[in-house]
Amino acid sequence: MADVAHTMDRRRSLILRWTLGGALFGFLFPMVGWLLAGGGASVDHIWSAHASQSVMWIVDLAPIILGLAGALIGVEYARVDEAWRAADEKVKEQTAGLREANTKLEALMRSKDQFVATVSHEVKTPLTVILGFADEIEAQLSAKGDADLAELAELVGDQGREITNIIEDLLVAARADVGTMTVVPELIDLGEQVKSAVRGCACSKDERDAISLYLEPAPAYADPARVRQIIRNLVTNAIRYGGPQVFAVVRTYDGVPTLCVCDDGQGIREDEQPLVFEAYQQGHTDTPVSGSVGLGLSVSRHLARLMGGDLEYTFEDGISTFHLTLPIPESTSEEGLVPAAALVS
Repeated sequence: MADVAHTMDRRRSLILRWTLGGALFGFLFPMVGWLLAGGGASVDHIWSAHASQSVMWIVDLAPIILGLAGALIGVEYARVDEAWRAADEKVKEQTAGLREANTKLEALMRSKDQFVATVSHEVKTPLTVILGFADEIEAQLSAKGDADLAELAELVGDQGREITNIIEDLLVAARADVGTMTVVPELIDLGEQVKSAVRGCACSKDERDAISLYLEPAPAYADPARVRQIIRNLVTNAIRYGGPQVFAVVRTYDGVPTLCVCDDGQGIREDEQPLVFEAYQQGHTDTPVSGSVGLGLSVSRHLARLMGGDLEYTFEDGISTFHLTLPIPESTSEEGLVPAAALVS
């Protein structure tokens, strides 16, 4: 009620001020005119002017007319003022609501990040132990010549690595959503990271051995763990969706360390290429593949760009190529994609 009373008082005050202002202006205007004309503003002069010129009686209506005009202006101004103040209060209320919502969102983001960190520790730790046991069992069975059980142990290890890689992608995607994903760059050799990542790729030994590697020294400035994650995703993607020939090439082009992972499969249709790096998309085939959640390429591009590099796709002359570029110290320039025909020349 106090706010309503205050609004009414302000409206009446505005209307009164504009009305009195208009009336006062209408009264003073002819007086100033008489003074400037040199006729003076005495009663005798004014009466004489009215007696000789009847139009002067109309001029006397000026204070009334301008007073009414001032009143109308005051009414409209009061309406505008009231609307402006109501809008200002609304903005303040919405701003306060947004602040509260933002505070809750920040708390939710922190909670989600803590959950992600907990899942990372609670799930990955036992998986690491399982993988270690599987590798040890495989080595012992191979030494004893028990090929069948060694193959089973290898399969257990491969599936464990597959789960680890999927969890790693999910964790990166979750952290990217809340903006808490970080990288720790250091000087690395991209070729050595490819060798390490291929060894840990979640695929069979025959599939790993079938990958052709053309590696040259290529120093880069990036997070080694995240680089290996990108490489694993690219290699797995090529094996899973590509043709029988898969090869990886590491070279430095125009000072930029570059990895090209290629295969001779059917490639990604041109109309689907803009979507290939979207989350939960699967390329190369219309049939979803078991074990794939469609995050690998999306996560890989996010990580590449977070480190100052990039990840692109091309399909030329029957060859699918994913181009990974990484920065080097004091230089992050890129000079475009490498033609597939020049990769193994």
